[in-house]
Amino acid sequence: MTAENPPGLTLLTLSYAGDLECCRLLCETADRFAPDGAGHLLAVPAADMALFRPLASRSRSLVAQEELLPAWLHKLPLPGPDWRRRLRLPRRNVYVSLRGRPVRGWIAQQIMKLNAAAGVTTGTVLHLDSDCAFIRPLPVEALARDGRVRLARFPGAARDAMHAPWHRAASALLGLPDSEYHAADYIDQFVTWRRATVRGLMERIASVTGRDPAEALAGTRDFSEYILYGVYCDQVLGLGAAGHFGTAESLCETVWSEDADGALPPLRAGRYGLGIQSTIALSPEDRRRIVAEAIGRAAELETAPA
Repeated sequence: MTAENPPGLTLLTLSYAGDLECCRLLCETADRFAPDGAGHLLAVPAADMALFRPLASRSRSLVAQEELLPAWLHKLPLPGPDWRRRLRLPRRNVYVSLRGRPVRGWIAQQIMKLNAAAGVTTGTVLHLDSDCAFIRPLPVEALARDGRVRLARFPGAARDAMHAPWHRAASALLGLPDSEYHAADYIDQFVTWRRATVRGLMERIASVTGRDPAEALAGTRDFSEYILYGVYCDQVLGLGAAGHFGTAESLCETVWSEDADGALPPLRAGRYGLGIQSTIALSPEDRRRIVAEAIGRAAELETAPA
């Protein structure tokens, strides 16, 4: 790694009480399969800290999500999920301030991830959703080579109406010509960033918008943190200057819908994790069973003759 990218890896996960059992499984598999010496930063709402405290360890620390947001952004005290449905209130949290319109919880969450990644003490961050799990040992060599960190980059993928606003937001925030597509998609599981590059991204947003970067992001109706970071690396710095190399190979097998019906998806070579969307109606026991099957299958693939 270069002087601007000191060695070391931090796993970064945002979670909440509703995903506690998923997150517990992630932590157990991370303890088993994450690279040696990697730390794990787990960010949860302050109200959920007591629930997650048993997951803390020498390598895993907890931080309140509220600490990752500017002090001027405040979460509205909405009721729990059941009452939100009955009263037709937003499913996600809503944040308010005197600096602009209300901020949706999804946008606030992405600001948290950017601020957390900019503030870690290691050079590299590996983003892990709490509904993911490791299924075999992840070597450092899968994340970095020749002093550069992998960047999930899928040329030509996800060029559609859903992603177009996120690309246009990246254009505006980064001072690029307006575009509905910047040649590639960057959304994946097990996504790696460089801390120094995240800090440069935030400085770029401040320079382009003339505002505090968190304020500029909070005032953006739709953006994707992964697309924003990827476009900054690709279109502003260039991958080499950003300290990355691009790859269209995912590190994680993912089950996005309920069509799998509790079955283990085929595992491809090069996969070190399994993601099962938390919205899929599976009991914690079924999730554990599927992950255990994946771990067993991954071990078989490792020992199978070439």
